[in-house]
Amino acid sequence: MDILIVSGIVILIVLLITVSVMQQKNRKIESEKRQEVARLTLTIDDTEDTLAKITNIPVTKGLMIILHNRILETTKAIQQINDSREITAQIDDRKNLIESISQSFKSQGLDSFHLPIDDREVLQMVQLLKKLKAIINNEHKRGRINPEVFANEIKRADLMQIRININSIIKRAKLSLEAKQTGSARTYLEKAIKTLKAINSEGDAFVNERLTEANQLLAILNKDRQAIADRKKAEEDEKSSTDLDMLFQPKKKW
Repeated sequence: MDILIVSGIVILIVLLITVSVMQQKNRKIESEKRQEVARLTLTIDDTEDTLAKITNIPVTKGLMIILHNRILETTKAIQQINDSREITAQIDDRKNLIESISQSFKSQGLDSFHLPIDDREVLQMVQLLKKLKAIINNEHKRGRINPEVFANEIKRADLMQIRININSIIKRAKLSLEAKQTGSARTYLEKAIKTLKAINSEGDAFVNERLTEANQLLAILNKDRQAIADRKKAEEDEKSSTDLDMLFQPKKKW
């Protein structure tokens, strides 16, 4: 009888331990699911935030599809963890939106790109373009973008970054000119001209305008430098002439 009681107690303890282990395992699984859903939700929120910010730059149909498809695929990943009617509805709505974009969205040309004015806007725009490139690269690695679209979107982002950079460089050159810092102004302008000439964008109005502007400013600098050199030479010639006059003038008799 005692053996039966002891055996029963042992079995009960084993059962309790087994149940406890299973509960802990289930809790761990649920915790990991919640963490993964939270991570995926952050990806969706981040992409939605990016969609809200790209209204300030010219976007293509391809870019819009990339961003919305990122949300769609992330929502599908959440559905695999926690399936619900609400998530299914979100997936259907996103598919319809992507279909609508594919059929009716008109891509915008780079000519409509408005360059930021102040330094704060410049920083925000540069950060946005870097973020877009990171998203595009990430989606490409996941096999969600075909190579042609990937190359086109990366090139557009690079060109916008170059435009912002060139604009900032020329702005700094003008400020240096105003401050009579000709050395700095020359360095900025030569860098801008070199970059603009390296851009393979024949017929690009922005490139042509900025190249003309930079060359005109550099011509002013060269003209001023020549004027300074001529003035310095004239002063040296005048001094030399004065010295010769003093050397050959008749000596006074005392």
